[in-house]
Amino acid sequence: MNKRIVLASAACALILGACASSDQVNEAANAKATGSAFSQSLHKEYVDLAKAELAEGDRGDASHFALKAKEAATGKSVAPDDFKIRTISGSAGKTLKGERTRLISALGGSEAKRKPAVAAKAQGMFDCWMQEQEEGWQSKDIKACRTGYEKAMALLTPKKKKKKKKASSKSPYTVYFKFDSADLTQKSEGAFNNLMQDVQKFKPKSVHVIAYTDLSGNADYNAKLAEKRAAEIQKKLKGAGAKNVTVEAKGAVDPIVDTGKPNQPNRRAIVVFKKK
Repeated sequence: MNKRIVLASAACALILGACASSDQVNEAANAKATGSAFSQSLHKEYVDLAKAELAEGDRGDASHFALKAKEAATGKSVAPDDFKIRTISGSAGKTLKGERTRLISALGGSEAKRKPAVAAKAQGMFDCWMQEQEEGWQSKDIKACRTGYEKAMALLTPKKKKKKKKASSKSPYTVYFKFDSADLTQKSEGAFNNLMQDVQKFKPKSVHVIAYTDLSGNADYNAKLAEKRAAEIQKKLKGAGAKNVTVEAKGAVDPIVDTGKPNQPNRRAIVVFKKK
């Protein structure tokens, strides 16, 4: 065959292919979109992709997106591209497979129903990302498609607000008394003020007070002193708004420091907030 004829035939084939792709894109663009708001938005997304690929001379992908646009225009269900038509390996392929699963889940969610245009944008940009990633050489285009997809997905899958952990009281509290007295030490006066603020803040259902003495003195005296200390703490707590304040006077039992000499750590009251 004459070489000129061969070249001419090849040129005609190229021209006819270009014309066919152009016609497909025009048909898709001119198709009247019906169906749901999502289908209509998806039609527009695929028309835009088809036009972009045609402008780049990628007739195959231009035809592919034009076909999807026409299907969307009729209201048909059009799924995101899958790996039967795209060859993407390595970490990029793994990422896209995971994102396709996430996208399909989002498209079936309530946010997608409320935001059909955003849902269509997410699907269109995902297909764009897959197509550009398969070509693998236009990093700016890959990034642009991926960014568009991620922005749309952020609107479809808003981050759940972390529930603030409820503050908890510091119960049980321990306060200390002066020697042979129901008065608190100067340091414990400040601690007790904080305790009373916590009563107002946490509003415990009940409060239990356990009062102790040190090991000096006889058992009867220590028992009465423990009662006085418990009663004094009870009075203060009720003044702060505490309800159901019960007391227990233990005297010199359960010492922190086991010595008969007057010792401050043993002269204490333990205040417990209870939920019941």
